[in-house]
Amino acid sequence: MSLKMLNEKDPEVLKALYAYRREVFKNGSLSVKEKELIALALSSASQCSKCFTYHSEKAKEAGASDKEILEAMEVVAYMVGPSGLIWSDLIDEAVGYFEKE
Repeated sequence: MSLKMLNEKDPEVLKALYAYRREVFKNGSLSVKEKELIALALSSASQCSKCFTYHSEKAKEAGASDKEILEAMEVVAYMVGPSGLIWSDLIDEAVGYFEKE
């Protein structure tokens, strides 16, 4: 089910989902940047390309550096093995790899 379809069929559920996201992703004991890096790592481990793209952009908006994103991906590799990383070139894009070549 797409978010577009959910918005058309049951918009209150989608509104609740976004309200929940706003509540979870605000500064607290963890900063927004830290929360986005966690979400980014989980996106990579679950191999969700849309999630990965979204959370890499949000992590950068929150001040995450390429090095911090790289270290988050190293944690993914440690926890789930190389398959948590090699599935997507989006990871290389997120840390600016292609821009440096």
